[in-house]
Amino acid sequence: MKKNELTQAAMLAEAVGIVAGLVYVGLQIAYGIAYHANLITVLMNVAVLLLVYAGLTMLAVYPERVNGLSAEQCTGDVRKYTVRMVRVCKLIFVGGLCFTSICDVLGKQINAGYSLIVVVLMVAAAVFYEYRIIKILRSRKKK
Repeated sequence: MKKNELTQAAMLAEAVGIVAGLVYVGLQIAYGIAYHANLITVLMNVAVLLLVYAGLTMLAVYPERVNGLSAEQCTGDVRKYTVRMVRVCKLIFVGGLCFTSICDVLGKQINAGYSLIVVVLMVAAAVFYEYRIIKILRSRKKK
């Protein structure tokens, strides 16, 4: 991520993602204590969050890796939309995990289709931004 790519909206999105991730970790600990969950289960849940969050953060730092483009091709709007896509997917992922963890701690059971909804939202965001990126790349080839 370049310094000039961190707008106020981008910093807010990153801050919300970090806070939601920390809330998730706290809720996992609370769930483990309240329901006597296995320590390994809690640690694995937290490890999944950390690994996916770190992976998506690395993709935001190196957006050319997302589409397999060279650094020369991944400039301007292509870079901007790729970074936005990764950030939106990261927020949806962390928000989805945080919501399920809140429900777990409260003892509420959510429908199994909820996970599908989160995945569909992530795919929809990716398709939306990829469409824009492909459109830009095609217009560059015509020139």
